[in-house]
Amino acid sequence: MGWTNYHGHCDYCDGQGTIEDYIKKAIELKMDGIGISSHAPVPFPTDWTMPAYKLDNYLKEIEELKAKYADQIDVYKALEVDYIPGLASPKHEKIVAANLDYCVGSVHYIGQMNDGTHWAVDAPADEFMKGLNETFNGDIKRAACRYYELQREMLEQATPDIIGHMDKIKMHNLTFGLFDENEQWYLDEVNKTLAVIKAKGVIVEVNTKAYYRDGHLFPGPEHFAKIKELNIPITINSDAHHPDKLVNAFEEVEEMLLKAGFTHFVELVEGKWQEVAIAEA
Repeated sequence: MGWTNYHGHCDYCDGQGTIEDYIKKAIELKMDGIGISSHAPVPFPTDWTMPAYKLDNYLKEIEELKAKYADQIDVYKALEVDYIPGLASPKHEKIVAANLDYCVGSVHYIGQMNDGTHWAVDAPADEFMKGLNETFNGDIKRAACRYYELQREMLEQATPDIIGHMDKIKMHNLTFGLFDENEQWYLDEVNKTLAVIKAKGVIVEVNTKAYYRDGHLFPGPEHFAKIKELNIPITINSDAHHPDKLVNAFEEVEEMLLKAGFTHFVELVEGKWQEVAIAEA
């Protein structure tokens, strides 16, 4: 078995390269499967989500390329869908109508700034701090608790197949030292969220996007033992924004998972999620 990647972004949203560029690179890397999962449209302007008018072409292009490369690699049609109460959801009628092979559900937006702009937790550092101050009066504990509360709400009410970058609220900790990730209140939020992930049968991705930049994984290796204890299915995704990043840090993360006692990933095999031995991946 070769690698798979179910979380990546092309030029329909904020990624570089066409869908076909990613597929060709995946074939070059002898990958077994690739999922195309651009950021789904949201009902307000952003500089990183797909515009709504492009969605139909996006879905059509994936289907055409699936057929074109069917004898070389399994291509899957997906979206990374934001959960914003009342505005966006993995179970929104337009997402359901897209007839996806799977859905990555993610929380980015957790509040609104003074001018009404939606605040994303993975915004650049200065914008992150502006949003934290305007949305939560600088209270990172409140912001982090809201982040996990929204994840649990999404899991309960609009269950995706994969939860995206589960603990991304921590991403600016290296820069600002905003909170101690070992504090009990924070671990309680993570563990409560993992319990719902387990109950709903959702896959946790180990998101490697930032690993070579700053050593970050989402979720961090400190949570692997709990994920293993709960027997939650996992997969490695790179959140690629360029074809060259498709298997970013996969070998390093595989070793970490083996050391943590994992023996299997889940992969889409003939369109169904199945366990595959890590040694065979």
